[in-house]
Amino acid sequence: MAEEDAMEVDPTTEENATTPEVTKPVDDDDDDDDDEEEDIADLVDLLESSEETTKSAADRIPILSSLLMEPKKRFGSKATSLKERAVYSLTRSYCETQQYPQVVDVLTGEICHDFFANITKAKCAKVVRQVLDIVCSLAPNELIMQEKICNNIIAWTKAEKRTFLRQRVEAKLASVLFEQDKYGPALALIDRLLVELKKLDDKQLLVETHLMESKIHFGLQNVPKAKAALTASRTCANAIYVAPGLQASIDSMSGILHCEEGDYDTAHSYFLEAFEQLDQLNDREKAVPCLKYMMLCRILDSLTRALKLSAKGGVGARSDRSEVDISGMLSGRQGVKYAGKDIEAMSAIAAAASRRSLKEFEEVLQKYNSELQDDLLIKHHLHILNEQLLESNLIRIIEPYSCVEISHIAELIEMSLPVVEKKLSQMILDGKFNGILDQGKGQLVVYEESEKDMAMEKGLQVIENMDKVISSLF
Repeated sequence: MAEEDAMEVDPTTEENATTPEVTKPVDDDDDDDDDEEEDIADLVDLLESSEETTKSAADRIPILSSLLMEPKKRFGSKATSLKERAVYSLTRSYCETQQYPQVVDVLTGEICHDFFANITKAKCAKVVRQVLDIVCSLAPNELIMQEKICNNIIAWTKAEKRTFLRQRVEAKLASVLFEQDKYGPALALIDRLLVELKKLDDKQLLVETHLMESKIHFGLQNVPKAKAALTASRTCANAIYVAPGLQASIDSMSGILHCEEGDYDTAHSYFLEAFEQLDQLNDREKAVPCLKYMMLCRILDSLTRALKLSAKGGVGARSDRSEVDISGMLSGRQGVKYAGKDIEAMSAIAAAASRRSLKEFEEVLQKYNSELQDDLLIKHHLHILNEQLLESNLIRIIEPYSCVEISHIAELIEMSLPVVEKKLSQMILDGKFNGILDQGKGQLVVYEESEKDMAMEKGLQVIENMDKVISSLF
């Protein structure tokens, strides 16, 4: 009320001194803002000149370096924001010019030393994570360079005693080691990191670390431990908000584990959940593999039912073509949006599998080699599908015969004689059918299936039970 009265008296009373006291602070703030804008005018000019479209990445590097190492060392709010943008632009320029040794020194070298020393720890952590993301996106195949950057940052964080940032970078280093197939060092790093994270109860990082642990165990073909790690990741995820991209990764890993166990229907549902989330995010790079996994699950599930192949082996292909019709698995919108060689490859595999043609199947594998063989999950299950088709076709060919020449079987199935002979011997040893190979005559002798003699099995079971009783007494 006193200030309002002063403002009312001011127009009529010249002797009142309150008006200058009210207006002076406002004028001072305006002057300070003008001074601050003038102080960073040269920095703004440098940044704008580096962002000109006519300048190449090599031309931008000295401009951005001079901005970050300017002699006045201004670190106000606006100057800091400009220098943060300069760090990101410098990283992109180094990656575009493939100067990877300089990329390694961006964060820990002299160029950004003053910048990191004068900003808050939260801002520093944000800049470091953003730079790592830029490097991984622009140079995804330079894994050795990414590993060096992570190791340098970890050494710097240990010297500066920045624990939370170190843990975040160590999690990133584990993913880089995983991409390099260095499962041993990655698992050792993950185990040590999990001990610290559980003490701090950092749920967000625990979700990501347990997910990476699951991927590493799956890479080591240790499915039980991979499932346990994924369950731990889901448990932590239930307590916090999880970003759609991370949730899609969890669902995708669940689908991979179910696919490995042969539960293709459940795996398809998980891949569908992951694909829908990635589709909404317009992340084509990650959505296309999920779509390929969905198609793979449909193919394997349909063929498993059609060929009546159990986990222990096949009994033949006694089914109608309608049961193996897997056309129309893509909607019109998906087919248009994600059309490409990856989808064409899976559609060609589906067509060959529905016709149960081994020759066409192998031609598709050769034609789309990179699209089908680069992904380990697809490569592994297509190998299983190839074996299943081969066994099913062999059983269908030899079914009417009691004795048949091996060369005739190879001619009918359009494969070389040694391959057919080797496969038939494996099927006999695995108990897929009863028979012998007469290599002297080049014939396969097939025996009719007879009822099993249960006396031997019952006798062995009695002996086993007697052994257990005696062992328990002594």
